[in-house]
Amino acid sequence: MMKISCVTASYVMDLMGYPGHFDWARASQLIEESPFPQTLEALIARLARARLDGIEPWFPHVAAQNLTPANARRLLGNLQARGMSFAACAGGIADPAVDPDAAEEAFQIAALLKTPLIAGHMPADTVRQLGPLCARHGVKVAFENGGEKDADEIKAAIAGCEAWAGAGLDTGNMATHGGDPVRAARELGTAIIHVHLKDVPAVGSDECVALGTGIVDIRGVLAELKAVSYQGWLSIEVETSSHDPTADIIASAETVRSMLGA
Repeated sequence: MMKISCVTASYVMDLMGYPGHFDWARASQLIEESPFPQTLEALIARLARARLDGIEPWFPHVAAQNLTPANARRLLGNLQARGMSFAACAGGIADPAVDPDAAEEAFQIAALLKTPLIAGHMPADTVRQLGPLCARHGVKVAFENGGEKDADEIKAAIAGCEAWAGAGLDTGNMATHGGDPVRAARELGTAIIHVHLKDVPAVGSDECVALGTGIVDIRGVLAELKAVSYQGWLSIEVETSSHDPTADIIASAETVRSMLGA
């Protein structure tokens, strides 16, 4: 059965007060400097009405310099009390050949939070180097499409790495770059190991909207996932620069549950 989570990158501009534009670098810094784990716990509490099965923390929300075994246990206990778990960690992984410590840290974070995988966009050359880290920590990698427009580009990025990596389909990223997420889901099939459900208002948009209100055929994507008996996570992602996305996330979760039920 597919489970529903939310990527905390949806709240990238939260600490900046939603100024109407994205500043990922500054926002990441503010998140990493904010009280931990209270900032993440506050987001989890705000999402209670979404009735999620899990949370997918974006790496700045669980930065290595803040995460200790003790507060990892605290976070896990918090989620368990809500009947939830960590779905994955969201974000790219450093090139092990360039910054081996940063690459190792990403997997250590995932292991501490007992997440099954890391989902993020990264160069294909980085994906090819991650086998030893995946094996050592028992964590898989879902390659998230960034600018890739079709299934062939995603397959090329993970070719030869299937033992430790699979496709992490991001529906919004594909649509905003002019691709067809439904066709990509069909052509990727069982190569999909993780999904970021995201909707956008138009091709080229950096903003996200509640699922089912933009140009992405969410129902069509879910139908393709059902056709291949996908049993992984559906991580809702609603990145906004001008307003708190909580209401959009809650509405999106209801939309997904309705579509899955149908």
